[in-house]
Amino acid sequence: MKLKLPYTILIFFVFSLPKSLAQNSVLAKGDWVKIGVANAGIYKLDASFFQKVGFNIAQINPQNIKIYGNGGGMLPQANNISRPKDLIENAIAVEGETDEKFDNQDFVLFYGQSPHKIMYDSLSKSFSHQFNLYADTTFYFLTVSETKGLRIKDQNSISATQEISTFDDYDFHEVDRKNILAQAPFAGSGREWVGEEFSGNLEQIFTFNQTGIIVNSPLKIITSLAASAFGQTEFAVKANGLSVGTTTLNAIGEDRYDYKGSFSSKSFIINPDFTNATDLKIGLTYNRKSLNAGVGYLNFLGVQTVRNLKLYGNQTAFRSLESLKYYSVKFSLNETNTNLKIWDISNPFLPQNQLFTVQNQKIVFGINSTSLKEFIVYNNAGFLEPISSQKIKNQNLQNLEIPDLLIVTSESLRKQANRLADFRRQHDKLVVQVVSTQEIYHEFSSGRQDISAIRDFVKTLYERNSTKLKYLLLFGDASFDYKKRLNVITNETKEILIPTYQSRESLHPIYSFSSDDYYGFLSNNEGTWEENGSGNHTLEIGIGRLPVKSVQEADDIVNKLIHYSADKTTVGDWRSKLAFIADNGDGNIHQEDADSFAKKVDAQTGVYKKEKVYLDAFPLVSLPEGQRSPEAKKAINQAFQNGVLIMNYNGHGAESGWTDEQILSISDIVNLTNYNTLPLMLTATCQFGRFDDPNQVSGAELSLLNAKGGAIALLTTTRPVFQNTNFVINQAFYESIFKPINGQMPRLGDVMVYTKNNSLQGVINRNFTLLGDPSLRLNYPENDVILTKINGKTILQGDTLKALTKVVLEGEIVTRDSKTKNTNFNGIAQITVYDKQKNLQTLGNQGSKFVYQDYQNKLFDGQVKVQNGSFLCSFVVPKDINYQYGEGKIFVYAQTTDATSDGLGSSKLIVGGANNQSLIDNQPPKIKMFLNDETFVDGGQTNNSPVLIAKISDENGINIATDGLGHQLLLTIDDTSKVFVNQHFTNSLDDYTSGQIQYNFTNLPIGKHKLKLKIWDNYNNSTESTLRFEVNSAKNNLLKSVFCYPNPFIQTTNFSFEHERVGEDFNVIIEIYDSYGRLIKQISENVYQISSPFDKISWNLAEDSVPIVTGNYFYRIFAKSLTTSYQASGSGKIVSVK
Repeated sequence: MKLKLPYTILIFFVFSLPKSLAQNSVLAKGDWVKIGVANAGIYKLDASFFQKVGFNIAQINPQNIKIYGNGGGMLPQANNISRPKDLIENAIAVEGETDEKFDNQDFVLFYGQSPHKIMYDSLSKSFSHQFNLYADTTFYFLTVSETKGLRIKDQNSISATQEISTFDDYDFHEVDRKNILAQAPFAGSGREWVGEEFSGNLEQIFTFNQTGIIVNSPLKIITSLAASAFGQTEFAVKANGLSVGTTTLNAIGEDRYDYKGSFSSKSFIINPDFTNATDLKIGLTYNRKSLNAGVGYLNFLGVQTVRNLKLYGNQTAFRSLESLKYYSVKFSLNETNTNLKIWDISNPFLPQNQLFTVQNQKIVFGINSTSLKEFIVYNNAGFLEPISSQKIKNQNLQNLEIPDLLIVTSESLRKQANRLADFRRQHDKLVVQVVSTQEIYHEFSSGRQDISAIRDFVKTLYERNSTKLKYLLLFGDASFDYKKRLNVITNETKEILIPTYQSRESLHPIYSFSSDDYYGFLSNNEGTWEENGSGNHTLEIGIGRLPVKSVQEADDIVNKLIHYSADKTTVGDWRSKLAFIADNGDGNIHQEDADSFAKKVDAQTGVYKKEKVYLDAFPLVSLPEGQRSPEAKKAINQAFQNGVLIMNYNGHGAESGWTDEQILSISDIVNLTNYNTLPLMLTATCQFGRFDDPNQVSGAELSLLNAKGGAIALLTTTRPVFQNTNFVINQAFYESIFKPINGQMPRLGDVMVYTKNNSLQGVINRNFTLLGDPSLRLNYPENDVILTKINGKTILQGDTLKALTKVVLEGEIVTRDSKTKNTNFNGIAQITVYDKQKNLQTLGNQGSKFVYQDYQNKLFDGQVKVQNGSFLCSFVVPKDINYQYGEGKIFVYAQTTDATSDGLGSSKLIVGGANNQSLIDNQPPKIKMFLNDETFVDGGQTNNSPVLIAKISDENGINIATDGLGHQLLLTIDDTSKVFVNQHFTNSLDDYTSGQIQYNFTNLPIGKHKLKLKIWDNYNNSTESTLRFEVNSAKNNLLKSVFCYPNPFIQTTNFSFEHERVGEDFNVIIEIYDSYGRLIKQISENVYQISSPFDKISWNLAEDSVPIVTGNYFYRIFAKSLTTSYQASGSGKIVSVK
C-alpha cells in the first residue's frame, strides 16, 4: 500500500555513477546488517541497536562504522542511463568516535531516502512524484570495517545578501487498493493501481499537514482521478472548503474488450488566504450525474505550497525555487535554537553539515544557488528509527563466472534450482549459475525489489561475454500485485515470487500486458520499451519461467524435467508425432491457420506424423450447460496419452481451457497421466497462460505443474490476443523449432529468441511467454532414418505399391551430422505405410465446411529389428486402397533396444493400381482372444476394466486399411456397442502375417458380457470370434500405468506401475508367460513404504536358467498389502530381442 510520507526528499543533483562492472562486491566479506527505512529523514542507530543486530560493541571501533546504500526510487528502465553497479558508501555522522570506542552514549546518524522520488521540472517550475511500483522500503547496509568510514563534513556558509525566508514544499497522498482490470471476467494487469473508492461514500476529505502556508501565495493542487462508468462523470475539488474546480472523466464502453476505466489528471492553482490554518484539507466529491451506477477512484493527490521557513516538528526538509533566480542566497530560518543542525542533502549520499550563524534571532547561512539545493534542519530529539533489520550472508555476484544458463530463484527454492542446475551441467554440459532474487536486489537495487535490478544483473553478465549467456530461467511464480496488496498471497509464497514486467497500460484488457521479455532487452539503446510500434525491442537471450509457488511444486517440476530429458521410459514413437488442434467458427480461420502450420512443417521436414483435431470435424452435443464435443475431447486426451512431440492449439480460450465447447478443461488437465509422453504446447488463445494472477492457477500453469502428466513446456499467452498476430508468432515458431543451430537441434530458449524477434507486432505479442526451461531441448529423435530400397530398387528408381503386392523395404539409420550409417544402432523400427492423402471436410456446424487433406488410410503398421544400423521389412498391400495413382507415404521411427537413442525418417512413394499376378487366397485369418493375459478361458471372471488381447494371424497379413466399406476390424460388446479397433492392432516383430489387438475397457458393469471380434485379411477374407466373461466386483482393483522399460529389451527390463496406497508395505509378485501361456518366471519381493510410481523390480535374463528366445511375452503384476486386505493387479506385453 502506498503511504503518505510525513517527510519528503527531492533528488536534484547529477551523481556520477560507475558504468563498468566492479570486480568484487563490497558484500563479499565482512559482517553486514540490512536495515530498512520507510520515510525520508535522519535516522539514529545507538548502542542498543548495534547490540540487537548482533554486534559486540566492546569490539567496535566507531571510526570504522560504514553504511552503504543506493537510495530510494526505482531503477531506470532505459539501459543507457547510469546507475550504481554495486553498493555506494554513504557519508554518516558518528557521535563519540574520536576515542575509538563505541560507548553506550555513542550513536550513528545517517540520512535515509524515501522509497519514492519527488522530482522538479524546471520548465513548469513544479514538483511531481514517482511512486515506487515494487517496494515501500529503502534499504541500507551496515558494517564495521577494518578501515575508516566516510563521514559528513562541515560546509561553510558564504556571504550572500538575497534573503530567503520561505520554502517550497511538496507533499502527496497515494494509496494502492485496487487494480481496475482486476474485475470479472479479467484478472489484474498493468502497473497502475488506484486508491480510495467513491461509490457508497461519494465525498471524502484528505488532510495534509501544511502549517505555515504563506498567505495569498500560490497553492497548486495536482489531482489524478479515475472512474469506471458507462457515462461521463466528474469530480469536484475543494481546498479547506473553498471550491477549486472540477475534472471530467470519460465514459467507458460496454464491450467485453473496451477500456475498463478512464483516468484524468488536472492541476489547479489558487492563491488562498489560509491564515492560521495548520492543516490543508482537500475535499473530493464524485458526481455520477444521471447514472445510478459508476465508481470513482482517487489515484493520487499532490500539493505544492510555499511555507514559512522554520523547523516543524523534529525534522524539516526544505528547498526554494526563489533561490534559482540568484547566484547566491541567504537562507533565513525563523529559529533561534543554536542546538539545531542543518544538513545539505542535495547529494543524499554525501550530506554535508551546513554551518550557520544566528542573526536577528534567526538562523542564517549563505550558499551558491546556481542549482536547486535541498536541506534538512533537525533538533536532537525524535530521530527516525529503522523499521527492519537483519543479518545477511556474504555474496559476490560481481565476480560470477559467466554461465550458459542463469537460474534466478528465491532462497526458499535454491535447493530445487540447484538440483536442476546440476542436471543441466551433467546431462547438457552447460555452465549454470543459480542466484536468488535477494542476492540480485542486494547488489543491484540496494536490497529492495525492482524488476530492473534483475535485468541489470543479466545485462552485466551479457556485457562481459555476449556469446556465452544464452538462457535465463525464472524459477518461481509471479503476481501482477508486486506488493501483496490483495492479501491472497502468503508471506511464504511472496518470497518465492519473481516479478514479471507489467505494462504502463492498466485499463485496456488487450493492450495491457505482462512479459518476461524485459529481462532479455540487453542492448544499450533498449529498456524504455515504449508501448507503441517504435518500442519493439529484440531479445538477446531466451527466457522461460517455471511458475512454482511451493517447495513441492518445485520438486515435482524438476523431477519432470529430468525425467523428460534422461529417462529411458520417454523413448517412443510419440516423438514422431505432432498434433494440430483448432477451434470452429469465425469463418474457419482457426482451422485454416492450423492446417497452414501443418503444411509448413511438411515443407520444412516431412518426417513427422500429423494428428489433426479440428473441432468442426466432430459432432456437437447440446447439453444444459451448452454445446459440447465429447469425441473431440477424447481425441485430445488420446493425443496426450499416446503422446505427441508438439501440441498446437489455435482458437478461443481462457485461463480455464479451450473453446466454448470445453474440449480441454481444468478437470481434463489435472487428470492427465502422460508422464512419459509430455508435449511442448503452443497455445495461440486468450489468457490460457496467465501466470501472474494470485487468485487463479491457469490451465497452462496446471499443465506444466501436473506432477503426473500434462506438458513439459508451453509457449502460451498471458492476456487476450488477436488471431492475426497469433498467426504471425505461430509462423515464426515453426520457422525455428525444427531448424538446427550449429548442427544441433535448438533449445527452447533459442526458439523463443527467434520467434519473438520475428513476430514483432507492437504490444500485441508481448504477452506470449515460455512457461518452461529455456535450456530444454525437445526429445527430437537424434538420428535420421532413410529408405534405401523398395523391392530391390533404389529409392531414386522408385516402385509402385499396388494392391495385393508383396513389398520389401530396406533402410538404414544414419547419423544426422555425417549422414553415414550408424552401425552401432541395434533395436526396433516402427514402420507405418499410408495410402494417398484423403480429401476431407468438416461438418460445417458453425458456418461453411472446411476442406483439408490428411493421411488416414493406413496400409501397414509393424515392427522390425534393426541390426548394425540396417533393417528390412516385408508386408502385403491390402486390397482396400485407392486405386488411382498418387503419392503415399512411409514413416519410420526407430529406437535402440536399450532406449538410449532413436531415429526418424519418411519417404514418399507412388501408391495405386492392382497386382494382376497376385496369389489366390480364400483362407480367413485366425483369432485367439483373452482378457488381461493368455491364461484367461472363455466364461472366466475379470475386473471391470479388463484388457482385451486378441492374437490374430494370416499368411498374407491383416487388413488395417479404412477405405474398404465394412472391412474394418470391428469389436462388438454385448451385441450392441461397436468400436473399430484398427488403430489398436500391431503386427508381430519381423512378421507381417501375425499380430495382436490390445484394447482397454473401462468401468464395465458387473455381470456377464460377450465380445465378438470380426477381422479381415489383406485379401478381404473375414472371420469372427466370440469371448464370454463375467465382471466380478472383487477383482476391480487395477494398477495404473503398467508398463516395462526398455521394451523391446535385450537383457534387462524394469517393471513399473502406479497405485493408490503410497507408503504402505506390499508384496509384489510378477508372473511372466510365453506366447503359449506357460509360466516361465515368477518374481516375488516385499516392498516397504512403497512409492508411486514404483519401478524397482527388474527381469535380468542373465540370472535365468530357462533360455529366452526372441518373441512376445506377457506378464501379470499382483500387488498385495502386507497390512490390509487391499490387492490390485495389472498386465502387459513385452518383447525380447536376442
